[in-house]
Order: sequence, then C-alpha cells, then structure tokens
Amino acid sequence: MTLLQLKILLEIERQSLNVSAAAKALNTSQPGVSRQIRTLERDLGISLLVRKKNRIVAFSSVGQTILVVAKSLLNQAENIELLAQEARGGPGKLVVATTHLHARYTLLRPFKALQKKYPQIRMFLFQADPNDIPKLVSEHQADIGLNTSDEERNYPDSVACLAGDVMRRSVIMLPMHPLAKKKSLTIRDLASHPLVGYNPKSSAGSTIARAFEQNGIVPNVIVQANDSDVIKAYVAEGLGIGIVPAAILDRRLDTHLHSIDVTDLFPHSSMNILIRKDMHLRSYVRDFIQMIAPTSKHVVRKRQFNKV
Repeated sequence: MTLLQLKILLEIERQSLNVSAAAKALNTSQPGVSRQIRTLERDLGISLLVRKKNRIVAFSSVGQTILVVAKSLLNQAENIELLAQEARGGPGKLVVATTHLHARYTLLRPFKALQKKYPQIRMFLFQADPNDIPKLVSEHQADIGLNTSDEERNYPDSVACLAGDVMRRSVIMLPMHPLAKKKSLTIRDLASHPLVGYNPKSSAGSTIARAFEQNGIVPNVIVQANDSDVIKAYVAEGLGIGIVPAAILDRRLDTHLHSIDVTDLFPHSSMNILIRKDMHLRSYVRDFIQMIAPTSKHVVRKRQFNKV
C-alpha cells in the first residue's frame, strides 16, 4: 500500500467515481489509475469499489471505512511535509478561498502585508461560492476559507471554524435623502423607500430579506445585485437606498454617500475563518489569521478550539 494509491482512492471519491476525471486531476492516465487501485485491492485482499461491467458505481462498505482512514493518513503525511519545510526554512504556500466581499474589502491589506513579511511564500487567493468554501478547505483545495454567516452551519467534521467579529451593516443614501436626517432607522423606514438590494439567493440577500419577512413587511426592491459596488453605484445615482456591509465604505472615496448603522435591525453575521482541524499551522498561516481577525474567538461548533 502506498500514499499514491490512497491519493487515487480519495480522488476517485472527489470526482464522483469518474476514473477519467480522477486521472486528469492527478496528471496521470486512466489505465494507470485503474491499475493502482486493482493492485491495492489485491494486496489488501478485498474489494474497495463496487463495479458493474467494469464501471465503478460505488465504494464497498469496507471501502468507505478505509477511505475515512486514508484521508486521515494523507492529512498526516501532508503535515509531515509541512513540518519538514518549516524545519529547513523552506518556502511554503498559502491558498485562500473566499467570497467577493472579503476578497475585495477584508483580505487586500492582510494579503499584501503577509506577502511583504514572507516574500518567499507562494500565495494564491480565489473567489468561490460561500457554500463551496467549507468543502474546498476540507478537500485540501484551500488552506484557509473565509466567509460570512448569520447562523451556525454544519461544516464538515474535518473543518474548524474560527468566529471573528460581527459584521456591521449600514444603510447608504445620498446626503439629501429624507432618511439622512434621522439618527436611527427602523425596518419600516427602510421599506418606505426604493431599495437597491442583493440577490435574495446570496447570503447577504437572504439575511436582509428574512428580516423584512419576519416583520411582515415587503420592501420595494428595484435592483437585485450580486456585489456591493453595483449597489453603491445605483444609490449614488439617487435611485434608492442600499443596505451594505460597513466595511465596503471608504471615508475618502465615498464622501458623496451618507450612511447610518443598522446592524441591530438584522440577524448578526460574523466573519468565519475555516481551517482543517488537523492542519499544521506554519508561522505565516498563524500570522495571516491574526491579521484578518485579531480578536477572533477560536470556536468549533460551540466547543473551545485550541489556540493557534
């Protein structure tokens, strides 16, 4: 039994039992993948996969159990490599999966600061759907995930969630807007004016829509956008008001907009940093987490998480 064989087994699961896709992901040939799996099954003396006419249709019962152990072994093998790199002072890498909001407004400065502090580190950041981020971390496609949630999610067992600060929300409008005269607002105030909002299928959009619904109010939504910059642009043209994360507002550049804090009108959302529970955290990873959320509470499903 080799680590390569275990990696192939894991990749077959990731690719929904498609051997060709697994071979492509591993930069090898389909016959080579099939040969390695059959060799593993022969050495173990059991069938790991269920086949029908040479087509894989499922993992066998024992194959599913072995797959769980294989994932743990591969995680530890990766940690050994990380420890060795750290001991010899070798370069490392950091892959971050996040949403548009955090890529644009939360991570830009920490990403730049980390690159300056650790110029030898290969860094890569990519935007992903919020619902895909936990899986990307769990399956080693990202070292760190960053998203926002207003509820406790059922993350994969292998993923730890470090809860950060509550995300502040603001209503934005032109300075001459009628609501700009008020110091505080209600849900009914917001519903009395055209709303430039988020797509209701998005995390932010569903949170805002749920607050209106719970109050029995139907807002006058005139725009459904996928990102905050679109909302700011339409509000700047006087077409309505917008409800956005306070983090997107720039005091130097957004002087044409007036904002009022409305955090307490909506379910509180927090920034979540996702990492694998058994991942060895090199110094640059710890520093990056500290840069993102210096006051984060290290919690995993309401349990205390060992401080990183």
